[in-house]
Amino acid sequence: MAFWGIELKPGKPFNFRFDKARGRLHISQACFGMFGSGARSVVQCTVKGSSPIALCTLSLGKIEFCALDLEFEEDVVFEVGGVSSVFLSGFYRGNCRCRDGGRDEGPTVGLHRK
Repeated sequence: MAFWGIELKPGKPFNFRFDKARGRLHISQACFGMFGSGARSVVQCTVKGSSPIALCTLSLGKIEFCALDLEFEEDVVFEVGGVSSVFLSGFYRGNCRCRDGGRDEGPTVGLHRK
């Protein structure tokens, strides 16, 4: 398992390029980064030129982080609307093999079932 994270800054889209060797990107959480003068930020993504999809809305003093359970196996553009930055964090679901021949799933990569 390899951890992944990025700080999304307003007005600066982040282009995620899928890498088959690393596996699917699993995003686990979004949380406020550096605060601007606004109290709300919307995290969104665009896949293959489609319309943007809102993933979560963070509100200062109300919802400052959001648990997510999203996986991407393609190129994606992430961006944040508002004036505050947002951190996205997660991990890559690699193509690791267990000792017993089964495929590891999720954050337990490296732990082997008996």
